[in-house]
Amino acid sequence: MRSDELDRELGPTPQSFVDRMDQTLLHLEEEKPVKRIAFGTVLIAAILALALGTTAYAVVSQGLEWYYNNRFTAYQQYEPEKHSAIMEHLQTEVSQKPVDDPDINIAVTEASWAPEQNVLVVSLEATAADPEKNELHPMWNLDADGSYVGPENLAAYADDEEARAVHWLWTEDGMGPVAEMVAPGKQLLLLKVSEVYLDDIHLMGDMSSTDEYVSEDGAVHTVLEIRMDDYFDPNFGERVQEQIKASPELADHWNRRLKDVERFRQIISEDEDGVVTLRVPYTVTYYTDDDAQLYTGGRQGEVQFEMKFR
Repeated sequence: MRSDELDRELGPTPQSFVDRMDQTLLHLEEEKPVKRIAFGTVLIAAILALALGTTAYAVVSQGLEWYYNNRFTAYQQYEPEKHSAIMEHLQTEVSQKPVDDPDINIAVTEASWAPEQNVLVVSLEATAADPEKNELHPMWNLDADGSYVGPENLAAYADDEEARAVHWLWTEDGMGPVAEMVAPGKQLLLLKVSEVYLDDIHLMGDMSSTDEYVSEDGAVHTVLEIRMDDYFDPNFGERVQEQIKASPELADHWNRRLKDVERFRQIISEDEDGVVTLRVPYTVTYYTDDDAQLYTGGRQGEVQFEMKFR
């Protein structure tokens, strides 16, 4: 679909999102090899995954202030009001339930609810509980270029010099086979963090994003930015009816969305001070050559923290 068609369907694309996409693709171009996959479905999936969940490396992390001033700077240029609102409401001490995890230490380090912009930002940091034995990386780092096809499919891509049968890991030293990129004697741990919930309401919706980077000390940082426009739009119900009228086949989707919005409003209105507990699920996976175990055998955990919405 062309960009003009996307704009007609979804509304104009914010310049900050365009910049985030450009930044990701530029980084991928610098991190050769980049796979030019013949089958479009896998290529599109890889590009979207990396655009919405980019991974990079920083010399030192100083929280969200550092993040917006050094890593993702588009807001200062294109949406300064949003940047100012996020910084004005920045919480550097976040009330949360300690996580008892045998493999990693993980916590919300900072958060911001900017009601003027209807934006919630959550920053998490994770480290290996036993760094002498395990090396932690984001799951997005594995096969970040989309070139992995698996040993059973390699023959079908004999004419593609970039297709490979083994997994490659993207690190600050480059990209290569897992065995070469992980420190000798250490086991690779992969972390996936990409969702935020209130009760069972999935808050990550349209124009929300996930970004990940690894600091020099080996900590994995995740920044989740959630657009909350629907939850605070007094005309959302009318918009839903318009969408259903225009696309009746999507009625179930829009009715579920409306139900979630109404439940969200009820939950925060019923709390005496407007403070609610949010959940950030995560998955920790020990690297294995068994793809079924690698992709579906991870262990789930959860970070719970409090946020005030009124």
